[in-house]
Amino acid sequence: MATTKQTDTAPQVAPTTLAEALAAAQLEITDPAKDAVNPHFRSRYADLATVLKTVRPVLAKHGIALTQTTQIIDGALELVTRLAWRDEELAGYYPINPTKADPQGYGSAMTYARRYTIQAIVGVAADDDDDGNAASAAPSKPAHDELAEVIGKVKACNALDDLKALKADCARLGAAAVAAYKARGQYLQAAAEAP
Repeated sequence: MATTKQTDTAPQVAPTTLAEALAAAQLEITDPAKDAVNPHFRSRYADLATVLKTVRPVLAKHGIALTQTTQIIDGALELVTRLAWRDEELAGYYPINPTKADPQGYGSAMTYARRYTIQAIVGVAADDDDDGNAASAAPSKPAHDELAEVIGKVKACNALDDLKALKADCARLGAAAVAAYKARGQYLQAAAEAP
């Protein structure tokens, strides 16, 4: 008499969407090892190579391609991170705003952006969690003064071309400057379209 082996797991169903393929991959992807130390903040993180070594093989196993390219939008450099599966794509965008606009500054900002966008799009954590302390810290006096100065320039703009010249500074200075930039842009666009 033949017996059949019974299992407690459901049969595997082939994914039919990128979301399903990514969900299957996420079941296998582990958080990358925090193998590097940031001496300024005394925190641990996984460097770009470790993040890639952790996620690429599992994504590839599930037929998901990971690409990272750049594009220039309104004169500002932007990283585009994409997951592609069959004819579907998921993309994330990240502005590249180096503190120093030289090749080393762009390289450092690009590495940082690549590491964080991969983590975000795949859904892994590879950094110490500081509960938002670094992001919510008050800006230094010089940074606060520069932010106020740029927002003042944004509010004073009377032409879209003048406003576009401030886009990179606004992106570099963060959410408050970007919000002012967008609001002024909407105002100027509406004014230009008014009869």
